[in-house]
Amino acid sequence: MGGGQRAQQPACGGARPPRYEIEARVVAHVQLLENEFELVFEAPEIARSAQPGQFVELTYGDGVAPLTRRPFSLYHVDRSSGACRILYRSHGSFTSGLKRMCAGDSVNVLGPLGRPFSWPRRRDARHILIAGGIGAPPIYFLAREICATLEAGSPAGCITVVNAARTRDLLIGLAEFEALDARLHAVTDDGSHGRQGLATELLELLLDEGSDGEEPAQVYACGPMAMLRALAGVALSRSAPCQVSIETSMPCGTGVCRCCAVRVWNEERDAMRYALACVEGPVFDARSLVW
Repeated sequence: MGGGQRAQQPACGGARPPRYEIEARVVAHVQLLENEFELVFEAPEIARSAQPGQFVELTYGDGVAPLTRRPFSLYHVDRSSGACRILYRSHGSFTSGLKRMCAGDSVNVLGPLGRPFSWPRRRDARHILIAGGIGAPPIYFLAREICATLEAGSPAGCITVVNAARTRDLLIGLAEFEALDARLHAVTDDGSHGRQGLATELLELLLDEGSDGEEPAQVYACGPMAMLRALAGVALSRSAPCQVSIETSMPCGTGVCRCCAVRVWNEERDAMRYALACVEGPVFDARSLVW
């Protein structure tokens, strides 16, 4: 399974888990919506070690095109079978070629990459996960993992998922989210499915549900940067811990090309600095980002 595996140890002497470069066999390729697809491939080494919020870099073909890899968030991993799933929207030459891949073809995969989400394992912890459009894959992966690690006796409704998009047709993973042991809210800008409005409005209500003296819920989000900025503002105004997975260009995924620099605040020096999203992210504490 996943032939051609080669482990790549980090240059920093083992401070980070190894990543793997794998010639992965495509298991399935399904069109979900008009321009949205699910790709399933065999990469057991990646499936065993990947964590929610991490991503892989893909390329395919034997010629000069495509010239560079593209990053894709991991949507689901099956640690027993070694299968990994990604969701993507077809736009541009890279994904136009990718959507022609069939079962039995192979893709070159590098991963797992990046900094994942973290979450408290306390029984009384509340979790609010927010997916914006194509930002749903890492949030679904995270929701599955939190559900799987909940202790017996955890309060009902301690996990809340907000799946938001402009219209119903752009909501990703509705059926998958509904199958989880979590409270699910669908939100659309135009009201075509679920609650009409913005994810920020619902987050305000959810955070205000907590009882006096209760610790604020943990907030996790992935989606467009404008949405993440607004959600972070709501969470931080209520002293709720907030992690965001940002979407930005990451051609190499390993910090070499330096195309994914984002502004963060260096508390020790009380000054701004640049962080590489593919190495220090894509998951960041919302307090550290200079929006």
